[in-house]
Amino acid sequence: MRKSFFPGTTGIFALFFVPYIVTIIFNGANTTLINKKFNVEMLLPVIVSSQIEDKYELETIKAQTIIARSNFYRTMKEEKNLAITLCQIKKEMEGKSLACVILQNKYEKAVTETEGKVIVWNKELKLVPYHELSAGQTRDGMEVFHNEDDSYLRSVHSLVDKNAKDYLNSVYINKNVLPERIEIKSRDSAGYVTEILADGKVLEGEAFRKGMGLTSSNFTIQKSGKEIRFLCRGKGHGLGFSQYGGNEMAKESANAKEILQYYFPEMDVLNIKSVNC
Repeated sequence: MRKSFFPGTTGIFALFFVPYIVTIIFNGANTTLINKKFNVEMLLPVIVSSQIEDKYELETIKAQTIIARSNFYRTMKEEKNLAITLCQIKKEMEGKSLACVILQNKYEKAVTETEGKVIVWNKELKLVPYHELSAGQTRDGMEVFHNEDDSYLRSVHSLVDKNAKDYLNSVYINKNVLPERIEIKSRDSAGYVTEILADGKVLEGEAFRKGMGLTSSNFTIQKSGKEIRFLCRGKGHGLGFSQYGGNEMAKESANAKEILQYYFPEMDVLNIKSVNC
């Protein structure tokens, strides 16, 4: 049995995260990097707890942990700034109860059992997106970002997502706060709205979704008296890892690596030591 390298209930945040923030405030990020050895593994339980609930199977949380570790190292590589990275984590943690994080050893176990594992493309750290629930098929990276550099994000079927109790969500918005004429102009191959026509102006689908507070950009528009009904399928942007779909695979005995290889068929799970950082 592997020995856990985590502190007990005194807390990851109190022993690790706060000292780094204080050091950065007084000395700056560069001094912090020079004077302290940054231990990503000790911070990961806090990060992962903000990204996925502990109700999921352990293998699903382990898959999310590998994603979180990969995105953390990628951000560090691209930004080369510890302060920026920690600020992003702080934003993710807003509204999260620290007491709940400290007492959940499921996240610690997920980190321990995947120590050093990342998911990469051609041994390169890339963006690894995730969402709660797809509309039955995840999205294609090139279609979303219109860039060949994102072609490693392949669309895959996740039909089991349609069985989720919150697969369908309705949002009603008063007509008075919407453009007089609103219609869907285009969708991608997974059914997500890519462009909206609002009084003749073209709006980006995902930006519209976020602005209107919709659960997904895979939606239809229906008139309902003085309101417009947006019937949404799935939860989140639909790109990359579907947490619900991965969890259903875990229930059927799939491990974290198998789950990730399904949702990211062009990518490989490796140890960070073998990655081009």
